[in-house]
Order: sequence, then structure tokens, then C-alpha cells
Amino acid sequence: MSAVAENDALLLSERSLEIVKALLRQFAPQHQAFAFGSRVIRSAQDRQRVKPHSDLDLALVGAPLPLNQMFELREAFSESDLSMRVDIVNAADLPQGWHIRAWPL
Repeated sequence: MSAVAENDALLLSERSLEIVKALLRQFAPQHQAFAFGSRVIRSAQDRQRVKPHSDLDLALVGAPLPLNQMFELREAFSESDLSMRVDIVNAADLPQGWHIRAWPL
């Protein structure tokens, strides 16, 4: 795994990040996406928490995706070459302040 930035970082390989961005462009082009959760690194302690199998949490900002489009996006992530599970939520469903520890994609 490699960090994408020097200090604040998303712990994800460049190849995995490319896959994530491509699928988001294809299935949710009208939404801004943010990674949050354990793969967003702000400190050395955070880095120690991440395991190779840790999932990737994504929040989509914008109107909720229609159910069929959300299903297609989840299915595409499931069938991709990513080595981790990807969980996708609507940002509006998250508690206030979630974006403080989020990484824009």
C-alpha cells in the first residue's frame, strides 16, 4: 500500500485509487466522493490501525443515487480487481462532522 499524499493520506495504492475513481466516474459522475474511515491517515497511530484487508468507506455528496444505480456501483466495486471491500453511503446519512476526517476523491 502506498500513501497518496505526504501528511494527510489515503492509504491506498495508486492502482486501487485509479480503479475507484474510474468506477465513480462511470456510475456516479454527478456526485463528489470522499473516502473516510480507517484508510484516511492523519497520524502514525492511524497508520497502525489499517490492515491490508481494511475496507474502503466512501461517501457520496449529492442527491441519493437511484437504487438501481447504487446497486450497479456496488456490484462494479465487488467485481473489480480491488483487494478490499468498498462500502458506499450517502453523505447526508452520516453524522455531522464526518467530513473532518474525509479525503476527497
